[in-house]
Amino acid sequence: MSLKMIYGRGGSGKTKHIFDEIKNQMKDEKKDRIILLVPEQYSFRAEQKVLKELGQSSVFKVSVLSFNTLVKMILTTVGGATHRLISDTGKTMLMTKVMGEIKEDLTLFKSVASKPSFIEMAKNLVDEMKRYDLDFDELEIVIDETEDQELKQKFQDILRFYHAYEEEIHKGFVDQIDEVNFAIDKVNEADFLTGAEIYIDEFNDFSVVQLKFIESLMRKVKRVIITLTLDKSKVTGDVFQITKDTESQIYKLAEISGISIEKPLIIDDETPLRFQGHSELTHLESQYFTYPNEVYEEKVGAVQLYKAQNTYDEVEKLALHIKRSIREDETLRYRDLAVLCRNIDNYESILLSVFREHEIPVFLDKRRDLDASTLSQYLLGLIEICIQGFTYDALFKLLKTGLSPLSFNEVDVIENYMLANGIKAGSFGKHWVYPYPNIRDENLKVAYLEKTNIIREKIEELYSPIIKNVKEAENVEQITRLLYEHLELTGVFEKAIAIINEINDLEIAKEHEEVAKGINEIFDHLVEVLGEEKLSLDVYGDIVKQAMISLKIALIPLTLDQVILGDVTRVKSDHIKGLYILGVNDGIFPKTVSDEGLITDRDISKLKEKGLEIFIDSKTRSIYEQFLVYTAFSIPHDYIRVSYVSSDMDGRSQRPSLVIGRLKKLFPKLIEEAYQSPMDERSGTLAKVEGKKSTFNELVKEMRRNYQGEQVNPLWGEVYDWFKNDEGYQERLEISKEGLEYTNFAMNLSNSSVKALYGDELYLSVSRLERFTACPFAYYIEYGLKAKDRVMHEITAPDVGTLMHDVIDQFTEDLKGMENDTTTLDKAFIQGEVSRLVDEAIKNTNTIYNSSKRFQHMGEKVKRILNRSIETITAQISKGSFVPMFNELGFGKGEKLPALSIEIPDTGEDAFLRGRIDRIDVMEMDGKSYIRIIDYKSSAKDVSLKDVFYGLQLQLLVYLDVIMKNWDSILEGEAVPGAVLYFRMDDPMIKGSSAMTDEEIERKVLESLRLKGLLLNDARVIKSMDKDIEEYSLIIPAKLNKAGEVVSSSNRSDKNKEIILSEGEFDTLREYVRESIGVILKELFNGNISIIPYKDKEKIPCTYCTYKSICQFEPKIASNHYRSLKPVSIDDLWENMQKKKGGVFVGNPVD
Repeated sequence: MSLKMIYGRGGSGKTKHIFDEIKNQMKDEKKDRIILLVPEQYSFRAEQKVLKELGQSSVFKVSVLSFNTLVKMILTTVGGATHRLISDTGKTMLMTKVMGEIKEDLTLFKSVASKPSFIEMAKNLVDEMKRYDLDFDELEIVIDETEDQELKQKFQDILRFYHAYEEEIHKGFVDQIDEVNFAIDKVNEADFLTGAEIYIDEFNDFSVVQLKFIESLMRKVKRVIITLTLDKSKVTGDVFQITKDTESQIYKLAEISGISIEKPLIIDDETPLRFQGHSELTHLESQYFTYPNEVYEEKVGAVQLYKAQNTYDEVEKLALHIKRSIREDETLRYRDLAVLCRNIDNYESILLSVFREHEIPVFLDKRRDLDASTLSQYLLGLIEICIQGFTYDALFKLLKTGLSPLSFNEVDVIENYMLANGIKAGSFGKHWVYPYPNIRDENLKVAYLEKTNIIREKIEELYSPIIKNVKEAENVEQITRLLYEHLELTGVFEKAIAIINEINDLEIAKEHEEVAKGINEIFDHLVEVLGEEKLSLDVYGDIVKQAMISLKIALIPLTLDQVILGDVTRVKSDHIKGLYILGVNDGIFPKTVSDEGLITDRDISKLKEKGLEIFIDSKTRSIYEQFLVYTAFSIPHDYIRVSYVSSDMDGRSQRPSLVIGRLKKLFPKLIEEAYQSPMDERSGTLAKVEGKKSTFNELVKEMRRNYQGEQVNPLWGEVYDWFKNDEGYQERLEISKEGLEYTNFAMNLSNSSVKALYGDELYLSVSRLERFTACPFAYYIEYGLKAKDRVMHEITAPDVGTLMHDVIDQFTEDLKGMENDTTTLDKAFIQGEVSRLVDEAIKNTNTIYNSSKRFQHMGEKVKRILNRSIETITAQISKGSFVPMFNELGFGKGEKLPALSIEIPDTGEDAFLRGRIDRIDVMEMDGKSYIRIIDYKSSAKDVSLKDVFYGLQLQLLVYLDVIMKNWDSILEGEAVPGAVLYFRMDDPMIKGSSAMTDEEIERKVLESLRLKGLLLNDARVIKSMDKDIEEYSLIIPAKLNKAGEVVSSSNRSDKNKEIILSEGEFDTLREYVRESIGVILKELFNGNISIIPYKDKEKIPCTYCTYKSICQFEPKIASNHYRSLKPVSIDDLWENMQKKKGGVFVGNPVD
């Protein structure tokens, strides 16, 4: 019984030494068993290495084991392996169950006890406490005696769930730590260990339980040889502190057990074995953590540095470097390369995508998540519909996996219907009769509704039985068997396999095979661990979810020649020639250690004061991070390439790690490569010719250079010819050629297309004309192609506006019937009528307001706005002599007034405008009827002559024109325009002190909701709108100056000219608007669908446009321009409009 330690720095040859020693021992035929003990994640590669280095005969003489496999061998050989071992998944299930039972007994952790993240942390903490063989009796004494209430509460909770968990697990199971403890007691009975020699390699530290196991082995076997990465000849700071502590722990155990300690082997060659021939790597390994350090003055080749623009650039350059290295070095293979990062999750998707494009075979050395797979999502959705019924989230989590018997089309149809009508789970089981959205044809509506009900019935037939049976199940075992049988009977497993087979990717297929095994493992554990338990479906679902989160899938490489991708903690150095380290940024490599988790540094410090050193603090974890940096730098044989990003994928600046500065200090001549914009690159050389996919992508770039007239390397002509003759790329090459000439220029529609899209007779609303003027292409998509957003069960701004318009209209009509004087209405009457009318409107037209508390609240908000609006409208009317004559007066087909006919220039055809005028007030004076048109808006709106000039604001003036043209058919007498105004429907928030009187508040409200628009320049008419007007008006945007003249509220000359108009100027505007509409209609009739949105300073219609993804308008593209609206003075506006020099579709193209 002896112990031998082998020390050496990284790359010094410790592993080679023990392999040489084992090789010599194998020559002795009588030699007893040799065991090579390595960490679990390295066992596969260690077996490969043994076979390669020691030959076929090693299979019978050398056992490559991990701690767990050696424990199992001992227990299987001498007995004690009859107990049931609980997996990590099973432990998660038990912890979830335990937390559900004791949650109410917890103090500090009560609010988070059911959260998956806390359950995982609690399970890991229990494992850590067991691995470090915690003396719980001593801990309980310390906690009972402490006066620190926070510490007391925390550890009372921890001890409570620890004991509850241990009691639960030992009802029929043991975990791996328990097995190690069993094995410690049985080691002496394991005859196969007698005379054995155990080599322990690739470890840096051991848990307390592992140390006890090593101690028991040392007492049993002939020799134990342990390698440690440790420099015994120098003091180099804290970097080796972890292995120093491990050395002390092992020697202490050996001394206690009376183990003979052999002279240690210290490998301290000046040039470590791994780095021979590469002095830069030797310098990096020896000097990085040496202070003061020596500087490498020579030219640097084996250490490389790249500053990337972002993660994608970093990975793209990595792939190119790998391909070039493989091509230039005939001895180099993909298996000789490794890519490491400290945050593999952040790089995984980009790495796999880019490597696939460059045809680089890769193995991701990472345990994969189970819960994200389609099979897992189907199962979770199935459990959720058993709990919740057919709720939207549960049902479509299941259906969208593609594993149900429904087609994707059927899933889309019923999803659209449920979203549009807000279908709840309780609506299943009934025949659906809700109207189908966006379908006007009654026959088509009936057909779609029938189809939807058929799909609904299909869903019910599939899932109602399982829901019923699961709800009636008596225990976990019955629930689990029912779920499994459903998956089998509905062919879910088979369909998942079929989908994967279509992908034709061996690694993905293997991963999904492991997913299926993982789900079966979860089912098995549910039956084994919780089979007879009676749990609610909610708890059952939580347990399954948590099990899926905790269960990780481990794969082994499917081929030998693959680049290894992994975390720094998992990859070892026995065969790596070239190493790439990504993401060497501040806080990432090395990782910033935060004081987080259930046990904080404060807790550890408090316990240490009481003599308990049982947890690892953040300082120790920081030392470990530095040790990982050292470990990574000592991995490669030939070269190391370090990279970092200057910004993340969102463009936010990222700082380099301190590692970068240290490298530059160690290697003053180290050249840092940096991202170069493709715009600055010259035409690619042979270095750009790599794999098919990546070379083709480079070819496309060169084709664009050539298309743009830039000089291109002649070799790309040869590359083009090669791809032209490759059948697999011929079609892609043609598409790429077409793409070079692609622009998003929209050609005019033919006359027949215009007729087909818009009909033989052009009937339009004014708002549609304004939409066309803003952007012809958006008009074409919305009104030509009739593209619609998916209808959702929600209240939109147009819904609210329609409801408020309807209520105001009905309120006014009801008043006419009651012959009430609007000037004397009190608030109580208004509020009562508004409440009644809103409730009736909701009941008759839009039941969505009653479908949820949130929508009911919105209904109440609408009532408040309407109350305030009608009160304000009443006040505004009462202040003047104008009387409401018409509400919601329509013009067009089937309306009281005819459509407004506009001749389309140069076509001989007419178009017809339709619409509805919210309110028309009339005031009689001197035998004339003065007209005031009011348009209700749910947001702030004012008239801008500039917008009128450019055709963006036509509505009020078209309404005025309709009334003026048809006045004789409405009332007798001469009609004169008095005003065209907007009224904002709102319940404004009034700023002021609490001392404000009711009258002051009302004044503020009237001021906030003042009418806005154009007014006739006639003091008598103005006073007829506000009889109290003097220097200021709360009703209209005007006032009288000292001379009694009408001016705007601001009394600015330009504003006066813009909104205070003579009768002739009103006529000018009407005529100009008619001319402008003619121009607009001509453009529309000619099929103009140009992508030319207007731009007025910073205002553009694209901001809220839902069709941006269709037009792909991008100002940076040379052919894409806004239609810039030039600033025009008020005087010039009037001059141009009087001369009918239109501004519609006039503007400077700007980027």
